Parts: sequence; C-alpha cells; structure tokens
Amino acid sequence: MFKQLLRTTLALGLCIFALASPVGATTIRHDRNQSDYLSVGDFFTSVGRVDGFGTDPKTGQSFNYIASGTLIAPDWVLTAAHVVDIAQTLSFTVNGTLYTADSWAANPNWTGDLTAGYDIGLFHLSAAPPNITPAQIYTGTTELNRIGTFVGYGKTGTGLTGATTFDGRKRGAQNMLDAYYNSTQRIFLSDFDNPNPYAFFDNLVGSRTPLYIEGLIAPGDSGGPVFITDGTTRYIAGVNSFVGANFFDGKPDSDYGDISGATRVSSFASWINDTISTPPAGPSSSEFPISSGNATLFAALATVPEPTSLLLLASVSIVLTARRRIRP
Repeated sequence: MFKQLLRTTLALGLCIFALASPVGATTIRHDRNQSDYLSVGDFFTSVGRVDGFGTDPKTGQSFNYIASGTLIAPDWVLTAAHVVDIAQTLSFTVNGTLYTADSWAANPNWTGDLTAGYDIGLFHLSAAPPNITPAQIYTGTTELNRIGTFVGYGKTGTGLTGATTFDGRKRGAQNMLDAYYNSTQRIFLSDFDNPNPYAFFDNLVGSRTPLYIEGLIAPGDSGGPVFITDGTTRYIAGVNSFVGANFFDGKPDSDYGDISGATRVSSFASWINDTISTPPAGPSSSEFPISSGNATLFAALATVPEPTSLLLLASVSIVLTARRRIRP
C-alpha cells in the first residue's frame, strides 16, 4: 500500500512548492526534546557537513548549497549523486575543521532520476581528517524492517510544523526501513509516524507506534547516512536522497506522514570499493536535472528577505533535500 500511495503521489506531477531553505537537521517528534536528537548526531563523528558551489543545469545560474556526507575511508566521503554531479567546488567540515575535495564522481548510472535508485556519489579529500574512524559500509542483504539511524545537517522542526528552522547543527533520528520503493530494491522508504494514535493517515506503513526518537530527513540532509546495527557493529546501509509528501496533504515538508527515500548502499559496494581503489583523475560533473520518473524536477532560484534564499522546486511531491541558495 505504501508504494502504491507514493506512486500515486508521484503521478500527480503538477504542483510547484516553495520550500524555505535555511538548511538545519531532521524534523523530530513534537513530544521530544531537541537535545535527544543532538546527542545522537554528536555520537556519529564520521558524519560531516558538505558545502558545494555549482551551476543549475536548467538556468546556468551558479549557487551555493549545503548537504551531508560520511567519511568511509581516511580521505573519502560517501554522499548522494545529486550532491556531487553539479559541483564546481566541494568541501567537507568534520570535527570542526574544513577539508577541500579534489575529485568526485556520481555513480555512472545516475541520470538525475531520484526514483531510479542510483543517487549515490563519492568525493576525495585533499587531506585525511585525523582522529576520526571511518564508517563501514553494509554489504549484507537484511536491511529491511531494521531500525535506521539517520544523521545530517538538514532543516529542523517537528512533525506538526514540518521543517522550518536552520541552526547548522548535526542531528540524528531513527526510523524504520519500511519498504523498498520498487522491485529494483535500490531505495529504502521510511514514513514519519505520528504518536497520536488517532492520526490514521500519518501512520500508513508498518507499526503505527513511532520510535522514541523517530524523525525524518529534511533539506540539507541529502547525502547523509542511514546507519543500521548488525551484531555489535554499526554500518551505513543507506544514503539519504529525497523527501516525499504524505499522499493526503500533498506537501513534502518533512511533517508527520511524509516519507524519505535512501539509496541502498549494499547495491553499490563494488562500485564504492572500485572508485576508492582507482579514483577519478579530477572532478566529474554531469549536471543532470533532478527528476522523478517521467516528471522532471528543476531547481529554480529565488531570493527571500532573510540571510538565506529559497529553492523553488517544480515538484511531483518529491523534493530534493540538499541544495540551497545562499545570498552572497
């Protein structure tokens, strides 16, 4: 049922949403404290903030954006393809220090289609951050129906308000890996359950009882990890890709009932290892427009009267979760 509802939402394809984008991390339960989510984010020291400068493939206009990524080797960061594919410059801030990237690549099958399941990328740092243990990628096959811990620097807010605020801090939230998007099994879907037992339309998949620190990714969390625990070891099982609207409210703002999609890392273990072993000679930018199936999503930039800007996203109720315009 979950997949059918998402497909129906995608098929609508005609609405334009204005998404306020002072980027900040993860929407949380309204009945929990921010400190619970901040402490989880601080625990994952391999997760850092990605700052990029690139060009919109439709308009040719340059802009700055913020996303998330994870150190998976001494000098390699795992992120989303849509974070690296338009980049002219990239940097990674971890443990309070900024490191520049000198090469990057999206998965070769990435075409800009968020629903195809190839939204995964890598970039190499010019220097290895010291005293940080890289995260391990998951190569097994039993991710589904596990608890995932989602970590990143996206916007924050509650399930009642959606993503509203940026404070530049890293948060972690948990959610179930509820379903695959389609038969390719390259995308995990998770829904943001409402703790109100009478909010039926916010709790359509799996258990109707939210996890203690349940939450959902928001703009700025793209490229951030989804960790699972297997035995005593934590692994990256997913790379955050998109947010989709609750079918019944039609707004992809990371509130209760919305869903998130994450690219399944185990499907790309060989590509990740091969890229790290034989890195690209330099930056590799494809500049594909963001799309979802047959309906193309283009990012159009607009200024708002605050220190940041908006991304206007032509949306089929899936919204890009990373890119952000910053006023010079």
